[in-house]
Amino acid sequence: MVFKSARAKVEKGWTTTKKLLAMMSVWGLFFSLITISHLSVAFDYDDTLVDSVKAYEKASGAATQRASPTYWAALNNAYDVEKVKYVPFTIACALRALGFRVMIMAERQGTDGDALKKEWRKLSPRSFIFTPDPTAKHLHMQEGHFVAFFGDSDQDMLEAKKVNILGVRIRRGKRSAKNDQYSPGKMGEAVIPLSQF
Repeated sequence: MVFKSARAKVEKGWTTTKKLLAMMSVWGLFFSLITISHLSVAFDYDDTLVDSVKAYEKASGAATQRASPTYWAALNNAYDVEKVKYVPFTIACALRALGFRVMIMAERQGTDGDALKKEWRKLSPRSFIFTPDPTAKHLHMQEGHFVAFFGDSDQDMLEAKKVNILGVRIRRGKRSAKNDQYSPGKMGEAVIPLSQF
């Protein structure tokens, strides 16, 4: 009786171990294929990965002119008041774990932005860039094997179409740091549900 009970426990443990090893093998296969292929994904920063309304408000209080270097430096160092959007961040982390190279593009001037780059180095090592011109994001995605671009604005979806990659819409929160066109689903792109959180 004791022998049967011990044997059942060992068999259950062995079955669980085999399932775990099978899942690790599948993950290893995907990771290897994606890494060898140098596949990449890109994420917009403001209103996509983070809710940065409070950072923009803080920068506006610190500088007298919105487009001045003082304003951009204050904005790029106000990441402590930005709130990470959980659904897009989880997607980015999952893609990184599968072997994708993750690029983050902040639609800002890069003035004094080294601390912000350092803050995101684990998710996007060597691939956090500042692109002040929203119509030039596609230029950064031409080099490399990009398969998707996650963004919030209509312009982000157009940038994905310019380089023939999948545009994925992230919903904005109730308040937005941007004033550009925003029409989820209008261009036939995939819209991530609950991505405003």
